[in-house]
Amino acid sequence: MSRQIALFASASSPTVLVGDHGDVTFVPEFLDRALADALVRELNADTQWQADSRMMYGKRVLVPRETAGRGDRMRQPWTPALELVRGMVERHTGTTFDYCFLNRYRNGNDAVAWHGDRDGTRDARLVVASLSLGATRSFQLRPKKDSGLRHDPIKVDVEHGDLIVMAGDTQLYWDHRVPRDPRVAEQRLNVTFRQHIARPSE
Repeated sequence: MSRQIALFASASSPTVLVGDHGDVTFVPEFLDRALADALVRELNADTQWQADSRMMYGKRVLVPRETAGRGDRMRQPWTPALELVRGMVERHTGTTFDYCFLNRYRNGNDAVAWHGDRDGTRDARLVVASLSLGATRSFQLRPKKDSGLRHDPIKVDVEHGDLIVMAGDTQLYWDHRVPRDPRVAEQRLNVTFRQHIARPSE
């Protein structure tokens, strides 16, 4: 998708990326630069990151990014700027978020493979709001192999302060990823606001 077309979107009228067996919308510049910059500074200064690992072909390998969690009743609580942004995202989506999952892509060699945001027995229809901070990266969507859907992959460049919201049946029928891009030298932070139970915002 052309970013020039997407830039006509706004928080009140976002660009629809997925509407078939899913609900994915894109809001460029959801945060202004000053607030996005402040949030990056706060997260860089106050977040304890960890490098996860997993078994692949009988060997334990490091996951190509660093992760952390913050939120209600978590070891790392909301920061002041993160709490402010949470409220903005809740008003935009009309629901509440209990915690957020953070990814730090240190450069273009860090990535995340095709996956869906379905945590164990959690309701797959819970809303996930993904905020991008820092370097521009490609965010891509494609139907799951067993979905029965026939759509070409959807690609959009997400920049500093952009928001993508995934709701409805998205996690049941669609996967997404952030591929490697060796041209990128700068850091990107991704904040995914999540919920244990769906509740309307007040």
